Amino acid sequence: MIISDEAKGNALIGEAAMNLIFNREDVNVNTLLKNLKSMAEVEADENRLLLMHEVCRWLQGYCSLGSVSPERSGWLDSNYHGSSVAPSRQTIRLVPSPKNRG
Repeated sequence: MIISDEAKGNALIGEAAMNLIFNREDVNVNTLLKNLKSMAEVEADENRLLLMHEVCRWLQGYCSLGSVSPERSGWLDSNYHGSSVAPSRQTIRLVPSPKNRG
């Protein structure tokens, strides 16, 4: 996925996830893919349709549990790379993006 489309792609994944949650379905990679494909069937905007295709292609890389290493997926903090023991408690800090600052 192109970096400039990352926010739009994340929004599409969020939209698909919310659809699943409201329908009381499990949210996982396979159900997200299925929902995005259903959304694409009725989508009229060609740009959004192309983005849905790119998001689906990106998500397919996460279909199997062992398909992506934690380092590649970016979900582990660099402090814990190579450590077999995850910390029991982590601090999450929300920081405004530069464009939202004063």
